[in-house]
Amino acid sequence: MWILAALCAWLTLGCLSQGVGSGAVHRWWAGLGPVLPHDTFPADCKLCHVGPTWNVLVKDFRFDHERETGYRLEGAHDQAQCLRCHNDRGPVAMFAARGCAGCHEDVHLGELGQDCRVCHGQHTWSAEGQVEMHDKTRFPLTGAHLNVGCHRCHPGAFVGRFYQTDTQCVTCHYDDMLRTTNPPHVGLGWTDNCDRCHVTTSWNHARIR
Repeated sequence: MWILAALCAWLTLGCLSQGVGSGAVHRWWAGLGPVLPHDTFPADCKLCHVGPTWNVLVKDFRFDHERETGYRLEGAHDQAQCLRCHNDRGPVAMFAARGCAGCHEDVHLGELGQDCRVCHGQHTWSAEGQVEMHDKTRFPLTGAHLNVGCHRCHPGAFVGRFYQTDTQCVTCHYDDMLRTTNPPHVGLGWTDNCDRCHVTTSWNHARIR
């Protein structure tokens, strides 16, 4: 059983690889995985293949995906290898029907909703407009908070997990409060409502309001 599982993993890895190998045997193309039958492909073979050997592709290969299939590829999708979507995992339409999660792992585990376009575009997977989106939360980012890495407040941010964080200042600045001796915040009982004296532009220049 483990042999079958290992073989399946190897096949999947081959399909997802970007590199193109040389000299395939037994209907296998090194770096791209199993060669799939495409007798119904709506174009002349010379569009992709050179000469009598099926594994040599034209160097200036171009395929108008929108014109030939009715589905437009944008951004990074337009640069992806064909077998990233068209492989032996099943009909591409089945995965497309699931939206982004059909092909891309949801590292947020559904906690941020199903519409990836709220944060992501098709040109890069890096999230966009996060500061502006944060303004809609219970803790808009201002001052120095604008330059703080997400993981400083959301420990799971590096793996795409954004747990809610307590918005009280001492949650993040507790050690700063303990170190402060002039005046001694703890001794005076100044352990909450930090915004009475402090602003977000700097913790070192408090002002009495």
